[in-house]
Amino acid sequence: MKHIHYGWLVCLGCALILFCTSGLAVNAFTIYQPCMLSENGFTNTQASAIVTVRSLTGFLSMFLTGVFYKRISFRTGLTFSGAMTAAGFALFGVARSFSAYCLAAAIVGCGYGLGTMIPAAMLMERWFLQKRTLAIGLCSSVTGLSTLGIPTLLVRLIGRFGLGTTFCIEAAVMAAVTLAGFLLLRDDPGRMGLRPYGSREQEEGSRPARGTAGLRKQDWIVLVPMLLLLGAMTNSGYCHLSVLMTSKGFSMEVAAMAICVSGIALMAGKCLFGLACDRMPVPRCNLLFGVPCIAGLAMLCLVDSSRILLLCGVVLYSTGLALTTVGLTAWAGDWSAPGQYDKTTRRFQTGYAAGGMMFSCLPGFLADSFGGSYVPAYLFFCACAVIVLAAAQALYARQGRSPASAASGRGCSLRGDAMPTV
Repeated sequence: MKHIHYGWLVCLGCALILFCTSGLAVNAFTIYQPCMLSENGFTNTQASAIVTVRSLTGFLSMFLTGVFYKRISFRTGLTFSGAMTAAGFALFGVARSFSAYCLAAAIVGCGYGLGTMIPAAMLMERWFLQKRTLAIGLCSSVTGLSTLGIPTLLVRLIGRFGLGTTFCIEAAVMAAVTLAGFLLLRDDPGRMGLRPYGSREQEEGSRPARGTAGLRKQDWIVLVPMLLLLGAMTNSGYCHLSVLMTSKGFSMEVAAMAICVSGIALMAGKCLFGLACDRMPVPRCNLLFGVPCIAGLAMLCLVDSSRILLLCGVVLYSTGLALTTVGLTAWAGDWSAPGQYDKTTRRFQTGYAAGGMMFSCLPGFLADSFGGSYVPAYLFFCACAVIVLAAAQALYARQGRSPASAASGRGCSLRGDAMPTV
């Protein structure tokens, strides 16, 4: 019987931590937004400001990931990030004021910033020479599990026990899942007497692909606004899905059901993107996932009372969001110079987080300005998606990347002769 390579267990361990720091703390948090408005009397702007605080501390924490994981092992650091997220939710449970909510959001943001896709991608680089994009896709896809059935469960718990108790229950679940992740995680295959997954195939003649010359200064003129808009359409767009639905007259139960459906689409999209990147050039994957994302956002703007149109919009939008997680690491692999994959990934993730932070208050502000409607915000997100897709394709064309070279360039992160530079 063929043994499972331990790298896949490390992948599972990363997935469990991301399930807490990104899934429960960010994706599933959207279901709390209407409840915070009704139970605490917060304005739309205040509710969005709580997300802004989380995004801000997450953004600032990402700047520390290089130093943090240079001094602390991935296993310890990721566990610490999960524990911080659980502590933040426990504080949400006892918070009774807007300032206390902001403090809890700041703690959750720190956990998110230190435990997001940056360390996960670096760990996958240590453990995988082959199928790394698939491993990253599987890691990030589990964050979609947080919206699969959990929003409906949260609505029921809130109805039965109240908002504060539900936050505390979720904090306990986060702590347990973080412990499970800690038990699976390992930093280095060499310390376990193992080789990275795919090293045998590498020795038997599969030549590692070479990286590109790297990004030029003029490329960053396009990349910086592109990453900012990417963060806006993803973080702020997804976090306000439930209030968009309730503002259009849908019940909390329908909103929870739609968020659950979005979880399935998120998981499928990330796995499919990882598989697609192993079989076709990334520019083609960009189109396959970027166009549905744009279409989904347009449907969410147009939906009135049709549940079918609502679900179609949510599915298309959520599937396309694979471009913002797995896609970012694929772009980093294609566009980074040899030995610069980790640094490029950190920069991309930091820019993406900055966009989420900068635009997190925009939906609430626009809703207060347009009579409670979130449609203007989602029209903006739809425009962001169009610009991001066009910019990504333009960067590939600008670098002279043919489909063949794009496919090979993606392998620049598939190097097996050196450990990541943190």
